Amino acid sequence: MKFATTIKYAAIAGALVAASNATAGVSATAYLELNDLVVQIDTDGDLVPDQVNPLAFISILGGGSRSTSTFADNNGVSDSDLDSQTSATADSDADLLCVGASCGVLGLTNNGQSVDGGNLVASDAFYYSVADAQVTGSAIGSGATGFTYADAGIAAGNNESAGSNSNIANDILTTFTLGVLTDINVRFSALMDYLVDAFISSDIANDSLRAATSTAKATFGIELVSFNTGDTVSLTGGPSSVTFNDIAIDQPGLGDLIVRSGNDVDFTSGWANVSAGTYQLTISQSSTVQTTLVPAPTTLAMAAFGLLGLGLTARRRKQK
Repeated sequence: MKFATTIKYAAIAGALVAASNATAGVSATAYLELNDLVVQIDTDGDLVPDQVNPLAFISILGGGSRSTSTFADNNGVSDSDLDSQTSATADSDADLLCVGASCGVLGLTNNGQSVDGGNLVASDAFYYSVADAQVTGSAIGSGATGFTYADAGIAAGNNESAGSNSNIANDILTTFTLGVLTDINVRFSALMDYLVDAFISSDIANDSLRAATSTAKATFGIELVSFNTGDTVSLTGGPSSVTFNDIAIDQPGLGDLIVRSGNDVDFTSGWANVSAGTYQLTISQSSTVQTTLVPAPTTLAMAAFGLLGLGLTARRRKQK
């Protein structure tokens, strides 16, 4: 059995395991948080950040947007939420969702789970699908902070599927005003907390009569497009995105190979060379997990059912 990230689940987990013939299960967790995401400016071409105020060079125009969304599905029962804002710098907070038989005992709260808090579910002792997302602040200014969280688990059983995803989408229309300069370089910097783990217990991996799948993925990306040319501005000396993923393999000894985790890990993008003009900055982030536990002959059918549920759910929109 894979234990949760905090010991508070131990007693409940023990009861659930006893009720399910003491077999362990399947889980997948994808949490990604970026703190203090800011833009840095290089004015003299040495590719070293200058101590300047980005707002002296970059203005945010109207017409941008920001949204967060969450979705959770457990054995075909699903829920979803979308918080869409018409301002590129407005806070956005999609609802915490939990679907599954164990939700009442997990103690989850909206925006209350994190790597720092050590209270992600991340356990195969429960039946649950969880999603949450939030973003605040502005990267062009004092800094932005946002997280996406998806978590799913199956303690035991047959014909079980659990999955979830959460997303941040931020479109920012900007104008670069350079004065006497012909061009400048810009990049983005942040600190990341993340935990991405896919898990299949050894008893299931060793059992040819049961088939399991478990995948987890978290991504973050930045794209800058020139309105003057329509071209995406290339980045040099660093990435435009980061991806953490894990896949558990349903074979003996391969159900829990790695755990991708980090706390206050530096993310620094490559440099984008820009001239005066209007640009669209797109910042995106997502966490996605999917798990299944089925009799071996129907593995593919149930996996398809779980993915179909992700595509067919209807969203409900909140007005804030």
